[in-house]
Amino acid sequence: MPVLAIDTSNKTLSVAIVKDEGTIVEQTVPDTLQHSVKLMPAIQEVLQESQVSMQELTGVIVAKGPGSYTGLRIGVTVAKTLAKTLRIPLKAVSSLQAIATNVVEVVPEGAYVVPFFDARRDNIFTGLYQVNQQFPQLIAPERHISWVDWLEELATYEAPLYFVGQLTDAQKELVIERLGDKVVFAKESDAIARAGLFGKLAQDTSEEDADVFVPTYLKLAEAEENWKANHQEEQETNYVERM
Repeated sequence: MPVLAIDTSNKTLSVAIVKDEGTIVEQTVPDTLQHSVKLMPAIQEVLQESQVSMQELTGVIVAKGPGSYTGLRIGVTVAKTLAKTLRIPLKAVSSLQAIATNVVEVVPEGAYVVPFFDARRDNIFTGLYQVNQQFPQLIAPERHISWVDWLEELATYEAPLYFVGQLTDAQKELVIERLGDKVVFAKESDAIARAGLFGKLAQDTSEEDADVFVPTYLKLAEAEENWKANHQEEQETNYVERM
């Protein structure tokens, strides 16, 4: 039962062929901004290496975000197209949960995991997970939030808090200043999502409707925010009248 897993939600590009017993083949390229160029060749390569044809795929799993707007659209568009063309189920997993999964085997049962991605201007995409039987369960909603506000909220939770993500020196100092010895920093390599783990994450998730499924952005694109700010009157106009 081979399933194709895709993640282009951030700088990492990761694709894998997954079966019930685990990953067959995974290709992960960290720190790339060429998803539109590299995604389809990567899919072809993992199919070829795993000796699985496109027609043998029984499902597609895609990282739904949050993350890069462009990256998300590329991965989701390809996943939806394959699901509709091949008439196979489409499932989606959280990009934050994907990196939280990287540390569940080394984090104590019941401990908190704080995955995050940079969202610019001292903001992040993040959420709070708790490890339950080596599985990251969401206990505080994923959101777009400033570092200062997020650390203030996290201060109300018991230690330890395992941070998974890429931090600048200034950000790391801020985290330590606000949370002190409550924090444990995961390895930087743990901030790289791996599509080979998506089968486990998607196991109990519902299928998505490929016709209407959209990524989880958590925040409007800057251009859209600027347009809305400059077109308040147009937003309030009723373009369609009932006759």
